[in-house]
Amino acid sequence: MDKALWVVRDKITAKAAIDDLMADATTRGIHDVVVQVRGRGDAYYASTLEPRAESLAPGGWGQGQGPRGQGPPDAERSAKRQPPNGLDPLGHCVRAGAAVGVRVHAWGNVFFVWSSADGKLPVSPEHLVHRHPEWLLRPGGARYLDPMGGKDWEGIYVDPTNDEARDHTLAVFTEIVRTYRVEGFHYDYVRYPQVTYASSPDDHGAVTALVRAGAERLRAARPGVVISAAVFPDPDTARERVLQRWPEWAREGWIDLVCPMAYREETAEVTRLLAKARKAAPNTRMWGGLMAYPGERERLRDQVRAAREAGCDGAILFAYDPTQRDLLDVFAAS
Repeated sequence: MDKALWVVRDKITAKAAIDDLMADATTRGIHDVVVQVRGRGDAYYASTLEPRAESLAPGGWGQGQGPRGQGPPDAERSAKRQPPNGLDPLGHCVRAGAAVGVRVHAWGNVFFVWSSADGKLPVSPEHLVHRHPEWLLRPGGARYLDPMGGKDWEGIYVDPTNDEARDHTLAVFTEIVRTYRVEGFHYDYVRYPQVTYASSPDDHGAVTALVRAGAERLRAARPGVVISAAVFPDPDTARERVLQRWPEWAREGWIDLVCPMAYREETAEVTRLLAKARKAAPNTRMWGGLMAYPGERERLRDQVRAAREAGCDGAILFAYDPTQRDLLDVFAAS
């Protein structure tokens, strides 16, 4: 049974932290890590298209812009990609992973592009929230959406029906897989925040359009790349609540690996959700997404077993935390 870890961006802001991540994975026989490198319309890698993440130390790379955000010509792009100072987190992840036999999948949030605990907008004027406010999802004609969110709002999204926003997003993802020797690319937030924020239930077609085009563009940029997606585990809920029709993506071969996020405390409910997900995509590789509840070693052991019994090919843990290595031990050994 495959084992993998989701690694949130705050765990890759220093070389030592990345080295510890790779050591923690390889010593436990975990050979796939899914590393968040585009969290909020920003870059934890050397980008020509989006600004360096605010949580990284100053320095880093320049940012070039071509027509419709496509970036400068290749020679200029290559020069700008070299960080004169500071860390390239994805670059170090790939190098460190290769040294110890850990495969790195680049994780990019798709339509979700900004949130802030204090309600502030991005600092960089190059962030797409500032550069392209016309791309943002604006239910009810809102001037902009509160970065702090509300009871059913996670933050600022781009509008999936906006062709230029989708094109830019795929340009970002294509740059990543072309530049770095990653095992795969992983979609997250490839959905609406809620169906109520769409103009019509038929807007699911815009979400699927990105996935369909992404299959073509990413595979052309890096043949053999494994395209995966974190999805709502119940396909009916995914379809009706957030316009995410992932069983269709699996059936059409636009994704290679599906990760249903079965984050539930009750193991019986994890089993039910993953079995339903497996039935909805019987021929596509599947990693059951499990939550790491602090201190709940027996629960995690049972839920790994539930993922296997539901027919999953593997399990992926949310999320890697070096302060909870006891859970890593249980996850790896179960």
